[in-house]
Amino acid sequence: MRNLLIVAGVFVVLLLLALTYITSRYVDQEAIHKAEADMQYMRLSRDSLFSVVAVKDSLQGFLQLKVGALQTEATTLRGQVDNLERERQGKQLDVRRTKRTDELLVKVREIFPALKTTPLPITERYDEKENISLQYLGIPVWFIETSLIAEINAENYKKQRDKLIVIDSLQGETIALKDTVLALEREKAQAYKHGYDDAYAKYEGLNVKYIELLKTPPSVNLGMPAWGTILGSTTVGVLIGTQLKK
Repeated sequence: MRNLLIVAGVFVVLLLLALTYITSRYVDQEAIHKAEADMQYMRLSRDSLFSVVAVKDSLQGFLQLKVGALQTEATTLRGQVDNLERERQGKQLDVRRTKRTDELLVKVREIFPALKTTPLPITERYDEKENISLQYLGIPVWFIETSLIAEINAENYKKQRDKLIVIDSLQGETIALKDTVLALEREKAQAYKHGYDDAYAKYEGLNVKYIELLKTPPSVNLGMPAWGTILGSTTVGVLIGTQLKK
């Protein structure tokens, strides 16, 4: 009976050791597969992210070209407006420099086509109070309506021009601020990218080491006897049991 107990005890110990070894190897394999799957998922996610970013960068480049073209067109239009203002000032000065009556009538007919064929008599009256003679232009009474409308339009257009100049200035400041915001967004995105790339590289390196560690785990000495010692002890135990039985 004692020998049987000894053999049974040794068998149980060996069985437990074998089960522990098999279980640990199974758990290690499962952990390896999970770590490898996680790393593959991270790689796919990174590649997908890079693809999306590439599309966004392409679209951003196209929009930047469009913005550049619109800004060039706006600059051209501003130049044309400046030329028109210089032309207006030049014509106004030219009118003020006119000295002769016949030259002044020519300009009137040029500016007001409705008077091109209308007789424009000139009369002269003496102002006794001011002691001066003044010339007067005879035009149809209802032509005053056209002059009034032209004056009203001119005054209104001037106000519109002044407002548009302010709007254009504000628009320029808005675009400058938007460019600053976009620059900050790009810098922030670049910082996130550097952080992500650094974190991914560190994760990948640690994961590789982790998988290597799972595949070749370090040996831990728990003070247990080696297999040869266990088998030798088992044999000795059996012999002792046999002797005791005798």
